Amino acid sequence: MFKEGICPCCHEKIQVPEDRDQIICMFCGKEISVEEALEKQKSKIRKVSQEEYDQYMDTAKAVLEKLIRECDNPMQNFRKNLYEGAFNDFCSINRPLFEAVDMICGNAEDADSVTTELTEHLIDAAKEELAGVKFKGHKNQKQMDYNFLLSIYLVPSAVKYPGEYSERFADHLLADWNQAFGTNLGKATYEGIAGGFRRKLCYVTTAVCEGLGKGTDCYELNVLKRYRDEYLEHAKGGHELVEEYYDIAPTIVKRMEKEADKEQIYRALYEDYLMPCIRKIEAQEYEECRDLYESMVETLKVKYLM
Repeated sequence: MFKEGICPCCHEKIQVPEDRDQIICMFCGKEISVEEALEKQKSKIRKVSQEEYDQYMDTAKAVLEKLIRECDNPMQNFRKNLYEGAFNDFCSINRPLFEAVDMICGNAEDADSVTTELTEHLIDAAKEELAGVKFKGHKNQKQMDYNFLLSIYLVPSAVKYPGEYSERFADHLLADWNQAFGTNLGKATYEGIAGGFRRKLCYVTTAVCEGLGKGTDCYELNVLKRYRDEYLEHAKGGHELVEEYYDIAPTIVKRMEKEADKEQIYRALYEDYLMPCIRKIEAQEYEECRDLYESMVETLKVKYLM
């Protein structure tokens, strides 16, 4: 006989056989306890003592602080064949945080004020770490790492967790983080992010690189894709810029392909925009790269669409 349960690692709903002690989750591939999966499905927020409440608060703050202190290149596994496993591992490792958030908020007189206390603890830890970074380029990189950690792992994990307060925590965190750092991070789901790997071709850059005989896995393409995914998508107004580009780029590429001197056009784009952008990225001058990127898009719009 099967009952509905929830995987304690990836939080997906699963059908659990009651006559087994351990099973393999069909979603994340982890071995899990049947008892824990069934308990997860029926668990409710219980009343706790002040001592337990304080312990849950300490746990939540400790996990949040650890995420900041140990944040090191969270972008490295943001690849089509790696992200699912990395995300499921993140959910599993940080489950105590989401469980603690539910218990804290469920036992507090004012859940919003408690959530604010937690998000401020995370933000204070991030500010303290950033203050200790001497060079501007390194500081910008660390800020980008933090933005990426929140956008691609922490917030989607909170949204996915089947708790009563975890998504409210995610909403508060995004609002407080954006206000504290002047960012414009949005609330994304794991499904939305994973589905994004099915699109996002660098149309113009691909056309230029292929036209110059560089192939579709060249250094230039990989650098610019990472800049788009890891910085521009999470910068203020960057997502809108990328979306506009995807609306117009296919038409621009088709019209460039019809030009008799298309090889010269590709060479000019490569020398005037793409390589200077790459040099800016290598120097961690991300906003300067964005200026060049916007200039290229505007130039192409004027020439091929207007």
